Amino acid sequence: MTTSVTTIAPSPDCQVTTRTAEVARLNDAARAGTLANSRTVVTRALADLLAGDSDDPAIRQVRLFQGQCALRRLINETPIDPGNDPHGERDFGVVTYCERKIFWKVDVYENDGTYSWGAEMPWDAKTSFRVVTIMLATDY
Repeated sequence: MTTSVTTIAPSPDCQVTTRTAEVARLNDAARAGTLANSRTVVTRALADLLAGDSDDPAIRQVRLFQGQCALRRLINETPIDPGNDPHGERDFGVVTYCERKIFWKVDVYENDGTYSWGAEMPWDAKTSFRVVTIMLATDY
C-alpha cells in the first residue's frame, strides 16, 4: 500500500500577514531597546529639551539620560493610534511629553552597516537593521 503526502503551500495572503506580524514584532523590540540589530537616535532639538539649560554639563547629561528613559517608557506604554498604523507594522507613533508633541518612527535598512538602502526583507531579523528615531513634531 502506498501513502501519498500532499503539502499545501501557504497562500500569498497568509505569507503577507505572517511577514507583517514579524515586522511589527521586530519594530516593537527595537522600540523597546531589546533588539540587537537596532539603534535609537534622538534629534538634537529633543536632546536639548531633555537636557535642560543648566550650565553644569554633568547635570545636563543626567537630565538627558533620565528624559530618554522616561520618554522610552512612555512610548512603549502608549498604544499606537490605528490611524498612524495603516499597514499594521507599528512603525510610527505620537506621544506628548513635557507638553510637547513627540514623534517616533522606525526605519528598516539592509544590515550592511551603511544605512543606505531599505531592507529587502524587513521581516528577517538577520538581514535587516532598525533605526528608531525620536523627535519633536517640529523636527519632522
